[in-house]
Amino acid sequence: MAQVEKKTGLLRKSSALKKPLKEKVVLMYDEIFTTEDPTKKNPRFWEELFLMKVNLECLEAKLESLDGDELVKIKDNINSLFQQCIRALAEEHQIKVVNALQTLCALIRGVHQKNKSTSGFDIINMLMGFDKAELHMKDLMESLDTLLCGDGPENLKSLCLKLLLCLVTVTDNISQNTMLEYVMINSIFEAILQILSTASSRIQHGHDAVVLLALLVNYRKYEKFQMCLSTDRSVATRTHMQGMGLVILQALSEYDRQIKASSANPQSGGIVRLGICHSELVLLSWSDLLPYRTNEAILLALYEAVHLNRNFITVLAQSHPEIGLVTTPTSPAPTTPTTPLGTTPPSLDVMSSSELPLDPNVQTSNLLITFLKYSSIVMQDTKDEHRLNSGKLCLIILTCIAEVGKVSVFVY
Repeated sequence: MAQVEKKTGLLRKSSALKKPLKEKVVLMYDEIFTTEDPTKKNPRFWEELFLMKVNLECLEAKLESLDGDELVKIKDNINSLFQQCIRALAEEHQIKVVNALQTLCALIRGVHQKNKSTSGFDIINMLMGFDKAELHMKDLMESLDTLLCGDGPENLKSLCLKLLLCLVTVTDNISQNTMLEYVMINSIFEAILQILSTASSRIQHGHDAVVLLALLVNYRKYEKFQMCLSTDRSVATRTHMQGMGLVILQALSEYDRQIKASSANPQSGGIVRLGICHSELVLLSWSDLLPYRTNEAILLALYEAVHLNRNFITVLAQSHPEIGLVTTPTSPAPTTPTTPLGTTPPSLDVMSSSELPLDPNVQTSNLLITFLKYSSIVMQDTKDEHRLNSGKLCLIILTCIAEVGKVSVFVY
């Protein structure tokens, strides 16, 4: 009996000393991060890679562990990975498409982090090569356009938008992101605007679509004429602008709703907010405001809409029912970050409503009133630098609204 116990103990000890087995996808990453072509040993290498679940943490860690010179040595394999990701987007197998989108996100982020000190052209060469950059980006934009406009699953469309947001935001100065030149040449605006034109897609992807538009119109905005949101020759129709207004309305309303909920039992030493346009008196303490982060991305989108398209003032004044916002579950997307405050999808009634007939039994609001309420909350705490900058943006938006000649028709 003692011998059996001894053998068992030895077995346990030896098994504890064994190295943990690597996932097959991690082993395949190891092959990519060498100077050898991985397809020499396995001609089906790329096909097998995109059938396996992406290990984002491992892939990004490998890119981070390399210095600039080491990354240059494996440039051919990086180019091949980028090219094969784009090819996989055209596959009918959805698992391959999802894995390709996630891999592209990690690859673009990782290479940009390693090339912060170099020019954007070096980044383009590292990802896809100068000679094939235009062709690859054209294929990428066409695939994303097809996926966004198609009848595929919602989480797939969400990943497409996340990839576009990743591509747009990898540099601190958006005008220095030379990859965006290819995005603007192969316009993706129509696909993004289509998301805003239907209620179901607005609920799922409205926030990402609006933020993406706001960022794209800022690319070299003082050097190029922006046709997406501008009043003249705009590709955005009235329906698109209404959809954009509904998304912004929901985000600002959600912020106001959460502030109201937190001030249900006001503490001593609070400050008073007089609710603009709806005769409401609310007591707030400084601590009520601290947990809630303002949404500058949505404010930027509102600014661009008002600044570039003066007809947006009619969207500001459209009436919508002021009812509680209900969370609608969305399909999970593996790369989706934490949802910013004020972006919880509302009920279909809110997001799909256009201007409604007046009903004495229904309390209504509009985007202009909601924005004024939001501004009044943000400007209460200018001691915080983040809120001070947010308050400045609110004042700039108010100035743009006031400069529109016909605004007095709606305000008075």
